[in-house]
Amino acid sequence: MPYVADADAINASRVHVEFDQSAGDASFVRLKLLASASLRIVQLGFEPGFATIPHYHPGAGEFFHVLWGSGRFIIGEDDLSAVPGDLLYAAPGVIHQIIAGPDGLRFLAGVSPNEDRADEEIQVPDASVVGR
Repeated sequence: MPYVADADAINASRVHVEFDQSAGDASFVRLKLLASASLRIVQLGFEPGFATIPHYHPGAGEFFHVLWGSGRFIIGEDDLSAVPGDLLYAAPGVIHQIIAGPDGLRFLAGVSPNEDRADEEIQVPDASVVGR
C-alpha cells in the first residue's frame, strides 16, 4: 500500500466510514483515513477475484482488518481465509498478497511506519503465490 501524505488523509479525531453491506458493495475503494510519520490507515475495497501483486515492505509492518466480504491473505508461507472481524499481520520484509473472495472484500490496512521512500513497497511479480 503506497505512502500517504498527511495532507491527503482525512486525519480527524473520529472517522466514521459507511458502505452498503446489504447491496454487496464490492467496488474498488481506496479511502485515505489517517496518515502521519508513524502510521497510515486506508480503507480498501476490492471487486470479486481482484488480486494484489505480491509485495513486501522492507521497513514496515502491515495489518489488515476485514470489514466485509471475504478473501485470501497469503502472508509468507501462510495461506489464510479471512472474514469480517479477522485481523491479519505481515511483518516487515514478509511477502504478502491479497485475493478478494467471490463477493468482494472491504478491509482496513495499516502500515507502520508511514515512510515516503522509493523502496517503501517492493513488488515481487515473479513470486506470485496465487493458486498455491
